[in-house]
Amino acid sequence: MAVVYGGNGSGKSGYVRILKHVCGARNPGALHPNVFADNGAARSVDIQYNIDNQKRLVSWSASDGVQADLRSVDIFDTDCGRMYLESESEVTYEPPELLFFSDLIAVCEKIAQRIDSKLGTYASKKPQMLLEHTNTEAGKWYSSLNATTQSEEIATHTKWDAKDDTDVTDLEKRLTEKSPADRAKELLAKKMHVEGLVQIIEDLLTKFSDENCRRILEIKKDKLINRDAAQAAATKVFSGAPLDGIGTDAWKLLWQHARRYSEDHAYRDQAFPYLASEARCVLCHQPLSDDARKRFTSFEEFIKGQAEKDAKDAEKAFEDAMTTIGDIPTDLSIKTQCDAGGLIYDGDMPPIVQTADVFRQRKEKLLHVKTVGELPQIPDCASWLQETKTQASGYAEAAKKCQEDATSDTRPQLQIQLRELKARKWLSEQREAINVEIERLKAVKRLDEAKRLTNTQGLSKKKGEIAESLITEAFVQRFRDELVSLGASRIKVELVKKRVERGRVLHELRLEKAQSGALRDVLSEGEHRIVSLAAFLADVTGKQQPAPFVFDDPISSLDQDFEEAVVQRLVRLAVDRQVIVFTHRISLLVMFQEYGKREGREPQVICVRSETWGTGEPGDSPLFAKRPEKVLNTLLNENLAKARKARDEEGQTAYAPLAKAICSDFRILLERMIECELLADIVQRFRRAITTQGKLDKLARITEADCKLFDDMMTKYSRHEHSQPNEAPVVSPTPDELKADLESLRAWRTEFVQRTT
Repeated sequence: MAVVYGGNGSGKSGYVRILKHVCGARNPGALHPNVFADNGAARSVDIQYNIDNQKRLVSWSASDGVQADLRSVDIFDTDCGRMYLESESEVTYEPPELLFFSDLIAVCEKIAQRIDSKLGTYASKKPQMLLEHTNTEAGKWYSSLNATTQSEEIATHTKWDAKDDTDVTDLEKRLTEKSPADRAKELLAKKMHVEGLVQIIEDLLTKFSDENCRRILEIKKDKLINRDAAQAAATKVFSGAPLDGIGTDAWKLLWQHARRYSEDHAYRDQAFPYLASEARCVLCHQPLSDDARKRFTSFEEFIKGQAEKDAKDAEKAFEDAMTTIGDIPTDLSIKTQCDAGGLIYDGDMPPIVQTADVFRQRKEKLLHVKTVGELPQIPDCASWLQETKTQASGYAEAAKKCQEDATSDTRPQLQIQLRELKARKWLSEQREAINVEIERLKAVKRLDEAKRLTNTQGLSKKKGEIAESLITEAFVQRFRDELVSLGASRIKVELVKKRVERGRVLHELRLEKAQSGALRDVLSEGEHRIVSLAAFLADVTGKQQPAPFVFDDPISSLDQDFEEAVVQRLVRLAVDRQVIVFTHRISLLVMFQEYGKREGREPQVICVRSETWGTGEPGDSPLFAKRPEKVLNTLLNENLAKARKARDEEGQTAYAPLAKAICSDFRILLERMIECELLADIVQRFRRAITTQGKLDKLARITEADCKLFDDMMTKYSRHEHSQPNEAPVVSPTPDELKADLESLRAWRTEFVQRTT
């Protein structure tokens, strides 16, 4: 059980109105936005509920209609009560035997409505074909449509695909072409550009394939190995040389120039190096010593050795492999060729330039990397190549047709073909309208015959006969029992069956044995309320499933006796179903707490309030609805801590109103502590009953010190509730003083509840 408490205008009725729309209650009323600040934004509400302990969450707006899961929830408010008193009411619950008739009647009525709706829409909507198309084969077939036209025939005549669109475009171009021969040359030129570009890309894909790159890297690896071997040989030969760098490229260049100088100038026609006794060094022109002759001989043997030859051959092989790749076209040349070939692309550059850029990167990195895995991945351009080849084929086919047009006059035949194609295209666009027209011709007669079978007169008569014994007696008896349960048996009203209309059994409330006068003219407002509540409970408690109940201010206009009886009845309802009550009455809230606690079903209290930004804002429960020990802990642990922080950070100006609020709440807490603890909950404000069982003996625990404690604290904290004299205003207590008083009260309660008489 739950009680939603809030003052007038706090938003309770808004919540109930939303629930009525969500649950499909009768007379739900209108859902309004904030009429004072409507910004036109869409409005919705999140609803969470449990079914069989399974949590469900839906986002609902007014356009969503009734939420199917919540349709069984019953809601009672003033509008609902007025419906039972002022109009004929159909019983909500029906036994399975009558549900069969109700469902069957509802189905018949829906079918009849749908038939009427369809009949109203069966005027011919056959589109009018263009006059120029009427003499085509497609136009002649369209004019012959009738009720016997088969769906296969329709599919054949209305078929249209992308190839047909292409044919139309080609025919229109051929008919508007002034020089088919020139057009053919233009198309063939575009074909040449496109095919040339495709050839370039495919060639580069082969050259930069992982397989070919792997081959080139192997050649490079072989070059490096042979060069290392030659260098090792040089190191061995020149290990004793007095200078570093022998065998390097610079040294080899020097050696080659020295050879040329010796053979061409210094010692012409003599083999290099010339080592005769009179020979001099070709570099420094000094006589050669024996050691110099040996060094010259070893240098020449190195230059002409196998290791150096292998290194040069490997370097030449790598250079040839890289040369074989050739140049990669620039982005601009690729764009120029795409434009010349009539290729269409988005942006400034065709997409294939990205692939060309990767080719350049791979070529550059072949000089530095060791494995194929270190090379950038080539983008997949298979689809681009296929589309480009397809376009080249299209150019070839179009050029062929233009060449045919150049050699013979086919215009009349082409015009006939174009008209036929356009007529067929129009038919394909009217396929749905053609189907509707044929179905209309078939359906009108069938619908008229079917509607005669939906008459519900016989079903309504039979249901009325069965309802007499199955519904009316049980419904009327439940109403009588509810009147007794609510303490309203003295009110002379009765619930009677009025009539059966289209299978609906209608009842009405009327004065028992009265000669004249309607209920609304005779009963008081409070009697109206209690009688309508009894009728509502008699109606909905007949349901088999224990669906939740929602009551919006159920005790409005009721006196104390009726109010107490209603509370007891709703608490009993909460035995096997959820009961939610919205109220602004403090006395009703306290009464629900009292009887709920007595029955072991103390309700959950939810408070709502009105804020500057809107109503219905959930808030903390009021002090009178909380247990005193919980209020005491809240004041100590939350409110006082917040006030202390405000004083320390912002000063007395921020602290004073918070301290005054704590004093006010402390004053109310003292009153609640006197009611619930000191006086053992025997008497409470807003509660009619005086409960003494098992409690009176606890009064004997009260001492003079207890009375003095409460007298002193009530006196101290009452001063903060009154206006202050200008000459001697009451200063707000410090946080430490408030803490001391609150802890003192908590210590007293702990000792008092454990005290024995």
